[in-house]
Amino acid sequence: MTKRALYFGCRNECGHYLHEGTRVIWDPPRECDWWTLALMDGGLLKNGKHRDVYDGRVFWTCGGRDDLWYAFFWWDNSVDCRGASNSGFYVGGFGPEVLTPETARENAKLAFAYACEQYPWVVKRQHHPLVLQA
Repeated sequence: MTKRALYFGCRNECGHYLHEGTRVIWDPPRECDWWTLALMDGGLLKNGKHRDVYDGRVFWTCGGRDDLWYAFFWWDNSVDCRGASNSGFYVGGFGPEVLTPETARENAKLAFAYACEQYPWVVKRQHHPLVLQA
């Protein structure tokens, strides 16, 4: 699978959308559509019982039907300062042949670095450094 990174969150003003590069896309692609917009819009953070604290901690999970995709998500008040504002990267193309906890963690680091390279404007505007949680 080709590497692919999506961003869910605000661009330059309030309003959370799914982006591929600079383009807004209205629905998650089929490859990762089990992460609905409701899950992307705070649902993954709430499901993980992560308190609404804007501190740079980036949580992650992975899954997939045909290909492995990683989701990286954090509370984000860098543009929208209202409560429950969040951002997330959704990244494909980093799936190992055999998934173990160790390979998932190692590939998560690579996938997160790739997403940060694809969306440097998201990373640069943060008031706290983004730190991937183990």
